[in-house]
Formats: sequence, structure tokens, C-alpha cells
Amino acid sequence: MAREYSNRKHYIKDKKITILEGVNQGPLPDEYTWRPIKNGENVWAYYRQATVNEHNNATLAGYDVEAIFRVNWRDNIHMDNRIDFRGERYEIIRIDDFEGYKKDLTIYAKHYKGG
Repeated sequence: MAREYSNRKHYIKDKKITILEGVNQGPLPDEYTWRPIKNGENVWAYYRQATVNEHNNATLAGYDVEAIFRVNWRDNIHMDNRIDFRGERYEIIRIDDFEGYKKDLTIYAKHYKGG
């Protein structure tokens, strides 16, 4: 395990993402306007598509993973947030803080097909 943690620093965070939160704007419970969270614009991130094995394992666990983002640790990212990357919206499926070390967050996501 210690080796895995030490290897985490080798991920190059060279992509910019925006982390969004939904703000209820209408009379219906699901009428959201998406806006960046506090300090959530132009966040440096490592990005890659999920491997076939990661995708298959996630499917067996009951969720779908298409992309993996890694950002510096922060405490204001939640499962109900979205990620905007290169004009595409991603729904956050899982957030891994690697045993609470507060170094990085690995965010597992899939394309968001909603509005």
C-alpha cells in the first residue's frame, strides 16, 4: 500500500476542469442551474478514460465508470456535483480519498446524459 501512495505523485495534473453544483431555480424539485463551486473553476486535474477492467468491475458493483479524474485534495466535492471537462458534463459516481491522506482525490465519473 505504501508504494501505491508514493506512486500517486507521478500523475500529471495537466487538464483544466470545472466542478459544478446544482442550484434549485424552479418550482419543481429537479430544476437545477449548474454553477461552479467555490474555487471550482479551472481546477488542475489528471484525466484518463477508464480501462475495460475498471469499467467491467464497476458494472459488477452496480455503477458505470467512463472517466477518472484526479485532483488535489479538497473537502468541497460531493457526489451530487458534476464535472465539466472540454464541454462535456460528467456525473460523479465515486470519490476516493485514498485512506484519508488528504493528498489527492480520485473521482470516478460517467458522461451525464441529463439536462
